[in-house]
Formats: sequence, C-alpha cells, structure tokens
Amino acid sequence: MALELTIRHLGRMTRATARGGDAQLKKLRDALSLKEFRVIVERENHLELRRRAYLTQDDWPMAVVVRRAGDQFDIRYCLYIPWGWIVGLVLLALVVLPFAGIPNAPLAFGLAAAVAVLAIYKQKFDCRPDARFWQERPRKRWGETLEGIVRDAFARS
Repeated sequence: MALELTIRHLGRMTRATARGGDAQLKKLRDALSLKEFRVIVERENHLELRRRAYLTQDDWPMAVVVRRAGDQFDIRYCLYIPWGWIVGLVLLALVVLPFAGIPNAPLAFGLAAAVAVLAIYKQKFDCRPDARFWQERPRKRWGETLEGIVRDAFARS
C-alpha cells in the first residue's frame, strides 16, 4: 500500500498528515524520544512533545503536536522562541538599561523593544527545506529529520 503522507510548510508551522494506527503512533513517539523530545501533554487523541534548546549546537527549542481523529493523524512541528526568553529580554531592557550607564540608552531601549516585538510577532518557525534568513540551518536540518521520522513511523510494511 502506498504511503499517504502530505507535508505542508505553513510559515509558522509545518504540518504533516498521515493515516495510521496505534503502532504508528508508538513508533513516532519512540523515534521522537530518541531525539530527546519530552512528552508535555498526553491524552487519548492528543500528544504534545517539546525539545529543549541546545544553542551551542545551533539548535533552538522545538515543539511537536500530534492530533488523531480515527486513523487520520495531524502532526504539526516548529522551532520557536520561548516566552521566557522574550520576557527575560524585556525585563533586562527595563531593569538593566536605565542603570547600566550605556551612552544613548534610549536608542538601546528602542532597539531592545524592536527585537522583543519582532520575537513576539515571529515566535514560531516552520521547518521548510528552502528556509532563508532566520535560523536557516536548524530549520532545514530539523525539517529533514522530522520528515524522515514521520515517513519511517507511518510507512506501511
């Protein structure tokens, strides 16, 4: 039987749809756990996994959400900027900049505010193979890795 897998890159998230059963879900979960993903939410038809950041290895945090409706699986994954990092940047800008003795502090504050707004606006990134600009290498690498994991998990034997 042919593999019924479609992968679409939606800008903020990559979406894969496939057909399978409990065995495929277990294979997917086991493969993701080998890549250091941890289960955050597990319900009957919903599974959410996250992977922490390894910034020294050029890896950003990742999220994978698996929803199931019968034999239809909807798998969404992305790299993201955690809210803790954004809040930390804002707090540092508000607390440290006024007392740091930085010349032209209003300019530095404006730059920090612009970065925070951009981080909030573009918090999630899909894993497209033709990614450009922001996090190009990790997005391409994880796109290939997760596509391979999903293909292996949902391959019919």
